[in-house]
Amino acid sequence: MGENGKVLIKDLEKKDKSIFSIWLQDINVVKFLIDLFKVSREKDNVLNIPFGKNRKMFVLETKEGVKLGFCMLYDIDWQQKRSSMYIYIEKKKDLGIETAQEIIHSLLKRTALKYNLKDIEVHTKDDVFLKCLREIEHFKKEEDGYSFHIALDEIKIPANMAQ
Repeated sequence: MGENGKVLIKDLEKKDKSIFSIWLQDINVVKFLIDLFKVSREKDNVLNIPFGKNRKMFVLETKEGVKLGFCMLYDIDWQQKRSSMYIYIEKKKDLGIETAQEIIHSLLKRTALKYNLKDIEVHTKDDVFLKCLREIEHFKKEEDGYSFHIALDEIKIPANMAQ
C-alpha cells in the first residue's frame, strides 16, 4: 500500500468488488474497459487481456476508508519500462486540487519505485486533474478526456518515500 498524506493507494482486493461494481455503472469506466479489451484482442496475445499480467489495478481511498476511485496501469512493457495509466475518480467525490495533486504524485512515485517504470502516458476524464496539471508538458485535451506524458526518470523522488 502506498500512502502520502490523506490518500491511500492499495492493490485491488476481493473486498473491493462491491465498490468496483458501482463504478462499472459509469459509462466512462465501461467504455475504457471495452476499449482495453478490444485493443488487447487485436494483439493476438491471449495473455494480454484486461487484468492480465501486464496490468495492475489500484484503489484510491482516504485514510478513513472512503473509496475515491481507481487507477489502472495497462499495456505495461517491462523491457522498455513504459506503460499507460487510467485514473478514475467517482463523480460524486468532490476532490480539491491538492488531493488531485497528491493522487498523481503518489501514483507516479509508486509506479517509479515499485514497478521500475520510467515512461507513463496518463489518461483521465476527470476535470480536477485539468486544474492541477496544465503546466505538464504534453498535456492535452482529447475528445473523451485528458492525457499527458511523463518521463519518470526525470522526476527526483527521495529514497525514503518508497512504499
